[in-house]
Amino acid sequence: MKHDENNAIQKENHRNWLKFVLILPLSAAGGAVLGYSAAWLAGNAALGALADTVGRAAGACAPFAVLAAALFLIPAAICLRRGQALFARWDGEEEETPELAGSILSWSLLWLTAAQLGGFLLFGVAASLAPLGYADPMALLPAVGEMLFLTLSIIALQRRVVDLTRRFNPEKQGSVYDLKFRQKWLASCDEAERQRIGQAAYTSYTVTSYSCLFVWLLLVVINLLAPIGPLPIIAVFIPWALGQFTYLGQCIRMETPKRSR
Repeated sequence: MKHDENNAIQKENHRNWLKFVLILPLSAAGGAVLGYSAAWLAGNAALGALADTVGRAAGACAPFAVLAAALFLIPAAICLRRGQALFARWDGEEEETPELAGSILSWSLLWLTAAQLGGFLLFGVAASLAPLGYADPMALLPAVGEMLFLTLSIIALQRRVVDLTRRFNPEKQGSVYDLKFRQKWLASCDEAERQRIGQAAYTSYTVTSYSCLFVWLLLVVINLLAPIGPLPIIAVFIPWALGQFTYLGQCIRMETPKRSR
């Protein structure tokens, strides 16, 4: 029995090893193209002038940059209104309406997440333009107010989405103002919902890991051709390492009681 299992494992490893060997030359070719492109971009004077022009234009827009992220609040509010309309027509017993509303409200949360991340990105870019001389530091004060407005708007809409979800599903627990909201919400989910959450979390972990690897490799190549310093590479490495060790640590923690029994 063990001999058959070992043979099966060896065959599978051999089959996948051949695929892995074939992928290596393709990866090397992709790295060469990436390096050549980065070198060409670094030595292109016209591109440098274009970057300077773009930087000045971005600096002029810095005081109002965060407002662009607020545009994502519009589809989020529309999805929320659609969910509210479904709740108004719901008789409290029919099961298809809560499922449809759950899908619509999930889209609302997606748009709110886009607004939040977009706000952080635009505010960070606007703040980074000041040390480069493209933006006046005092011009960032409106961006601070816009960021505060955006954050409060997102929280308010998230609360309404969560409250509406709880009206459709009275068993759900948690308030967005509670620091332990995620724990309480997860505890009130049934087994099927927890399984979906786990699958989504694993997919997110996988995508994040590959994305960090790609960005790390890209920054290393760029740093060799046009020195940008180690800070960007470290900034990518920190969340990458945290994600890896957190995932493995949680796996060990959840498996330990099973082994002890």
